[in-house]
Amino acid sequence: MQQHWLGWILASCVVLSLYDLSKKASVSGNAVFPTLLGSTASGWLAVTACLVWRGTFAAAVSLPPAHVALLLVKSCIVGASWTATYMALRTLPITCAAPIRATGPLWTLIGAVVLFAEVPTPVQALGMALVVAGCVLFSRSAAHEGIDFRRDRAVWLAFLGTVLGSCSALYDKHLLKDLAIPTGTVLWWFMGGMCAIYAAATLGRRLRGRVPDGAALATHPFAFRWTIPLVGILLALSDACYFNAVGSEGARISVLSMIRRSSVVLTFFLGGAVFRESNLRRKAFALAAILAGVALLCLI
Repeated sequence: MQQHWLGWILASCVVLSLYDLSKKASVSGNAVFPTLLGSTASGWLAVTACLVWRGTFAAAVSLPPAHVALLLVKSCIVGASWTATYMALRTLPITCAAPIRATGPLWTLIGAVVLFAEVPTPVQALGMALVVAGCVLFSRSAAHEGIDFRRDRAVWLAFLGTVLGSCSALYDKHLLKDLAIPTGTVLWWFMGGMCAIYAAATLGRRLRGRVPDGAALATHPFAFRWTIPLVGILLALSDACYFNAVGSEGARISVLSMIRRSSVVLTFFLGGAVFRESNLRRKAFALAAILAGVALLCLI
C-alpha cells in the first residue's frame, strides 16, 4: 500500500513543479489579471468536468447559502494570494520566487500559534530558525542580481502571496474538517468565485485602459500563451493526485505534505535551466536551509 500513495504523491510533486514553470512562462512580461482569468477558468472547467464524471456535480452546487458565503471568502483570500504571486513572478526570477514559496509552512505554523494557541515544540522552533536563516542567506545571494529584499516590491508581493496562501490553508481546516464540505465542492466554488473576481478586474482594466500595479511593476499588454490554460489544468491534476494519496491507506499527511513541498527543488533547477537564470549555487544553499527547516516543521 505504501507504493500506492507514494506513486500518487510523487506524481503530484512533478505536476506541481510543471505548474510553477507554466505560471512563470504565462505571466512573464504579461498582463496579470487576464492571465489569471484564463488559468483559473481552465482549472474550474477541469474541476467541473471531474464532478460531472463522478456524478457529484448536483450535490456540489446544492450548498446552503451560508456555506457558499464562506467559500466565496476563500475565493477572496486565494484570489488576493494568486494576484500577489503572479505580480511578483512577472518580474522575479523563478529561482527567487520558488524558495519564498517554500517558506509557507512557517507562516502556517505562526498562524496556528496565533489563532489556535498551538505551542511549537523545540524541534519546530529550530525549524523556524532554519527557515529564517535560509531567507537571510537567500536575500544575500539575491543581492548579487540587484534584488534588494527590503525594498523590492516584487519580493514583498511574493511573501504576501505566500502568507495569504498559508491563511487559506488554515481556513481550509474549518471548511473541510469543521463543516465537512467535500474537497471537490470547495474547489468548484472557490475557483468559480475567483473567475468572477478576475473577470471583473479584467473588465475594469479594459475600461480604464490599464490597472496600475505600482512604479516597480508597470502594466503589460496581454498576450495569449498556450501555457495559460495549462496552468489551471496542471493545478487541478496535481490536486487530484494529492487527494488520491491522502485517501490511500497508510498515508501520513505530514510525510505527504513534505514530499509535495519538495516540488520546489524540481522547480528551482528546472526553472533555472529553462529560463537560463544565474547565481544558482548561492541560491541552492539558501534553499537547502529553508527546506531543512520546513522538514522539521512538517515531520514533527
